[in-house]
Amino acid sequence: MNRRDFMMLRAASGRAVELSCQRLYLWYLDTQITRGQQPATSGPEDREPWDGEPAACFEERTVAALFGDLERELLDVRILRVRQREWLIHEEMSREFETLLAAFRRRGGRVEFIE
Repeated sequence: MNRRDFMMLRAASGRAVELSCQRLYLWYLDTQITRGQQPATSGPEDREPWDGEPAACFEERTVAALFGDLERELLDVRILRVRQREWLIHEEMSREFETLLAAFRRRGGRVEFIE
């Protein structure tokens, strides 16, 4: 089992996936943290040894990119088992997730909610 399959809790058959909304919420928070981050203007070669720690640099990932990546992951999946739905607390996140589920169902997928 590769790391991606493990993180998505994908079954060995590749046809069913269990998705934790708690994990999705954490990925969503990552998009909020990195939103609007400015890339570093100077590289490590421009720093002096006494300058201390460099500024944190984050790769910006948008909410649209997060759900687009998730949708691509679900292309070969027939059954999506959604766990911990109570973590869908942000309006933007809930809206994007419902759009994702609608597209998944249109492709013939089945969604099961597990409490």
